[in-house]
Amino acid sequence: MVVEIEVGTINSNGLLEQFEGHLESTALAPATVVNYLADLRAFLRWSQAARGTSVLVDPMTGGHFDLDASDIQSYCSYLQHKKKHVPSTVNRRLQALRKFYDFAIDRGWTPANPASDVRLLSEVVSDRSRSLTPDDVSRLLAVVQQSHSRRADRDWAIFQVLLHAGLKLGELTQLRLADLALDAVPPYLCVSSNASESGRTIPLDGEVCDALRAYLPKRQAAPGVDQVFVNRDGNPLSTRTVQRLLHQYSRAAALDNLTTQSLRYVYATRVYERSGDLKTVARLLGHRHLATTIRYLRSSGAQQKQFDTNNPDGT
Repeated sequence: MVVEIEVGTINSNGLLEQFEGHLESTALAPATVVNYLADLRAFLRWSQAARGTSVLVDPMTGGHFDLDASDIQSYCSYLQHKKKHVPSTVNRRLQALRKFYDFAIDRGWTPANPASDVRLLSEVVSDRSRSLTPDDVSRLLAVVQQSHSRRADRDWAIFQVLLHAGLKLGELTQLRLADLALDAVPPYLCVSSNASESGRTIPLDGEVCDALRAYLPKRQAAPGVDQVFVNRDGNPLSTRTVQRLLHQYSRAAALDNLTTQSLRYVYATRVYERSGDLKTVARLLGHRHLATTIRYLRSSGAQQKQFDTNNPDGT
């Protein structure tokens, strides 16, 4: 049997399902599995467009992808320079290819992993992601609030949750109705645990509660969908859609290189400034180790001086 992968028929013979099953067996977070599958599809489309031929795998005879490290490097260069993806995005796509080729090796489809010979890019956090000012946040929220989208209430609630609960992208898209306790005193939401971080309860202030209460009555979910944030078809909102929303609104607010991680950092900084307690920040972010929180909070300028003054020995 020859597995042929073409644009429009990438998954015609179940290759992606096999890879998906492999990823799920390694206990990766559901959002990570979804992203890796999308990354593999994108790579296969690029490969065919760049080489002008289909990519073939012959599991029965031990055939393999006719690609080497130079092809993978070309793809990474395309992502970085043509598509203008940030290093973290390029690295995630490279990691997806590494995992896929490891899977292909296990299945006997290829003798080597060409992606393992390509170096990851240096991930230097941008000044924008580390230093959003209160004025930046206000400008961003003003753009969201003035949106004429039919789903403006949903988008407003998304930004409020990111800024006032510090959720990661995957946590936001996986948030379920049962995770919200808006009528509790005080209100809170729950984030389920995963393999890398602890589950946690996050108190909610009035702004985010008001945003959720305005959105939820208008939420139109498909049968069986209990995720809080849904798309126009009523299905769970994907991480890529949230990323596109952030890009759309941040561009309108003249804020470049903005990510959901930028908003999580705003939340972490606010919590630290209000509490002065690293353990509180670590608990609310879901960090298992305090050292992770310390690295997370370090920035520059006045904030750095204040942080170092409160933690002279780096603890």
